[in-house]
Amino acid sequence: MPEKCSWEQSLRKAEWNQLQLAGVGCFAQVIKVGDTGLVVKKAVPHPVLGDLQPIEKRIYERIGHHPFILRYYGENRSEMHRGHLNGLVFEYLPGGALSDNLSLSNYAEKRTEWPAQIAEALRHIHSKGVLHGDVGCHNFLIQDDGSLALADFGGSVIDGSIAQVGYATRYQRPSSLSERLANPTVKDELFALGTVLYEISTGARLFPEISSRDIRIRFQGREYPDLTAVHEPSVRMVIKKCWDCEYEGAEDVLRDLRGFPLYNA
Repeated sequence: MPEKCSWEQSLRKAEWNQLQLAGVGCFAQVIKVGDTGLVVKKAVPHPVLGDLQPIEKRIYERIGHHPFILRYYGENRSEMHRGHLNGLVFEYLPGGALSDNLSLSNYAEKRTEWPAQIAEALRHIHSKGVLHGDVGCHNFLIQDDGSLALADFGGSVIDGSIAQVGYATRYQRPSSLSERLANPTVKDELFALGTVLYEISTGARLFPEISSRDIRIRFQGREYPDLTAVHEPSVRMVIKKCWDCEYEGAEDVLRDLRGFPLYNA
């Protein structure tokens, strides 16, 4: 990670005409800063929930540096050449989101590493008292070496704080309304992990042809996709155990994936 003065100097020297909008969410805008290799996540306060960046900053500081978490540099409050660009500073990853790279032809040589990397990212954040709350292919980014990085903790849970986000339907464990309104649990995170593994193994979204309502009905009836399209037996087993809520923690998933490298030699 660059020294603080290094990234701060890069931002201070940047011109406003170098800024590009890289992404927009409910709670923030992501601004790419020229060729610095940095993005600034600028808060967009929600009319009800307010500014979620303080909790995201706290989470990233708690998590620390980890090879499968988006690299966080710090909070920018310094003046740029022609004004201010306040927000959280992250590494820019041009590979984009995993959800945009599901095709099996993309990163073919790296895909065998992804299951263990995803499980390890969750194991790490859970060990720090953090629950992501929105685990899905849309929140994993592809790093320059083809490995994955978990990102976007804006609405996540730390030390039992109230979650401000929820899982997309395809990643949501079947549960009662009261459970869905409550904070996420480790089993919720691992159910979502099962769907992520299914999607990267098949190269397609789960149930892409049906509505969220119908997916929820199927999940409530424990009707999940057929796993014969998942060629690796160990991954099939892990997906099934995630969907059946048989795991107590991500470390158990890693044990079942012990034949899969975090990195290929």
